[in-house]
Amino acid sequence: MTAAIAAAWLCALLLNPSAAAKELQRLYVDLDGDSKVEAISLATSESDASGRSQISVRIGSAAFSTDHHIVPQGRIEMRAIVIDRQRSERQLALTVQQADGCVHHLLAYTPRRLVRLLPIVGESDCELPSLAGDGVVEAAIWEDPGSRKARYRLGSDGLSMTREARSAHEPGQAAQLRAR
Repeated sequence: MTAAIAAAWLCALLLNPSAAAKELQRLYVDLDGDSKVEAISLATSESDASGRSQISVRIGSAAFSTDHHIVPQGRIEMRAIVIDRQRSERQLALTVQQADGCVHHLLAYTPRRLVRLLPIVGESDCELPSLAGDGVVEAAIWEDPGSRKARYRLGSDGLSMTREARSAHEPGQAAQLRAR
């Protein structure tokens, strides 16, 4: 009987690799502004042969996943953030510490869908991008040569961000970042 249970567990694990995922964190917050709290889970899988781990955020059937090289004892966390205080929606910031700094994924939620608003490669201090609550995210981004600050504005749909032009000399240079 014990061998049958072990075999069934092994089959389930092989058929569903996400079953081996380890839950790291759980949040309860209203993200979509409907006055109902969402249960949000953050989990990670074991590293594969290349040393990359799968990281996933789930809200019911909605999911976002990404893979990263995670440093031992490195920080992986999510938190609710407010990009625009004038809106009822809240967003999620997923922070993954790597050897040379952190990557921050800003996520938006609509019922049954998690959307990546912005992936940001942070500097070694792993601080979140600057959020003043005015609909703008200011972040250090890597570009040749080195890094500089960039500003992104939350779209009216709440599911996209537009990179603002660097100066008055760059009209029309804003790049629209859309849900994938």
